Amino acid sequence: MESAKTLKPRDVLSYLGRDYVIEGVVAYKVNGRTYPLARAVDGDVVLWVEPLMDDMDDRLLLLTEVRDLDIGTPPPASISYRQCVFVPRWSGRAAVEITGQVSGQAAGSRDVWRYRAAGDLFLQIEARSTGTVVLYGESVHKGMIDVLSS
Repeated sequence: MESAKTLKPRDVLSYLGRDYVIEGVVAYKVNGRTYPLARAVDGDVVLWVEPLMDDMDDRLLLLTEVRDLDIGTPPPASISYRQCVFVPRWSGRAAVEITGQVSGQAAGSRDVWRYRAAGDLFLQIEARSTGTVVLYGESVHKGMIDVLSS
């Protein structure tokens, strides 16, 4: 799925019978790498999608904002959440760039932590100017998602 490598505003993403419109993309530049997250919206439902990172990748990361994990920053070395133990994958001060419309966010810099647990589950914790935001989700095979480019 070539188009899943470059999600951009106005693309349509189909996943589990729902069609989401990409409103914008937030790119986090941390430690010499760029991690893009596309904001995909279907009504009140919002997914954050990390596209395929290279030709060898076959999984996309799907995250949603959660409010049931009360955590401060910097987060601890391990996090117990939803009966899983998450350990750090990467972290750092990110230079943030935004393409398209991403409500409630602004370009600039912020601290970001990415954690991983068994079963390909992930947490992303961000220290934004408005407070701490936690995203939770999993990786899914690229065959489960269709992307229609705008």
